[in-house]
Amino acid sequence: MSTTYSPQQLRQRLDRLPRLRLAALPTPLDELPRLSAAIGGPQIWMKREDLTGLAFGGNKIREFEYSIAQAVEAGCDVLVHGAASQSNQSRQTAAVAAKLGMKAVQVGRADAHSQLQGNLLLTHLFGADVLLPPANEQAATLQATLASLRQAGHKPFNTSSDGAAYRGIAYVDGFLELWEQLQERNVQPDVVYVASGAHTHTGMVVAARALGLPLRFVGISPSPRDNDAAAQHMATLAAEHCRILDIDVDITPADLESYAEFVGADYGVVTDGSREALQWTARTEGLVLDPCYTGKAMAGLIAHVRAGWWTAQQTVVFVHTGGTPALFAYAAELGLDTSVRTGGRTGGMDNA
Repeated sequence: MSTTYSPQQLRQRLDRLPRLRLAALPTPLDELPRLSAAIGGPQIWMKREDLTGLAFGGNKIREFEYSIAQAVEAGCDVLVHGAASQSNQSRQTAAVAAKLGMKAVQVGRADAHSQLQGNLLLTHLFGADVLLPPANEQAATLQATLASLRQAGHKPFNTSSDGAAYRGIAYVDGFLELWEQLQERNVQPDVVYVASGAHTHTGMVVAARALGLPLRFVGISPSPRDNDAAAQHMATLAAEHCRILDIDVDITPADLESYAEFVGADYGVVTDGSREALQWTARTEGLVLDPCYTGKAMAGLIAHVRAGWWTAQQTVVFVHTGGTPALFAYAAELGLDTSVRTGGRTGGMDNA
């Protein structure tokens, strides 16, 4: 049986851990009434983790306050990351390295979006060394790069894997911030939606369960994966968060609901649903989502509203995890009609 903790008790445990101060906090919590009306669904509130400040923001800036604190404690001097060419985490890794006076290395891949635009342009701007090998050589190039850095006397820190559990710890703190904002507004959410890779999702669930809240979380995966296997993996991560915080909270796979059916053909590939979600959000609220994570998460929410999961009498919190610079490398896939027309608007959805 789990123990229930107060917000103050959780904060005391968080305060014992090394932490950097990188993000502009607290991030806003905004109501989206026009989007709610447009999709005929619940009251929607958006937690603006895209506004964490550094390097155009995003959830990794909050996560790095705890995870890269581990690198500083260990005396690391190079931050390394390997993912897609338009990786948000690579961009944020490079920015944090610049802020901390460290070297940064991105081992990306030569993929369909590796033009010097969006996140990749910013990663260069922040001074990172950028390698873009063919996709089938990326893993080997990353390992060779780490070995080469060590041989040269450096102490590298891979921001994907090193200190990874502390990224979830950051969202224990993030959920405490969100819950305080909801209470200040007298908002009782029925569900929280989040683009679910792992750590942002798991950290928030750990915090909610530690507070004794039966709040439902729905994760929308940005990558193809088995939903049940993902829930098992995230439950293991959540147990590690609990261990680090020394809290007695039992997190099961059932607490970590996640859906991969909105990914489409693959990670980073725009779907009809994500394209629609991007346009609805932009044209009703003036808010920008990204094509790989929040666009697909919002597509999942819209699909669930249409399927009758949520009614106009209910309340949803949507966590905007950032990633918007990637949009600039996706112009061809966004399906926008850029012809000039009388009335000033371009594209569809004129009645939005």
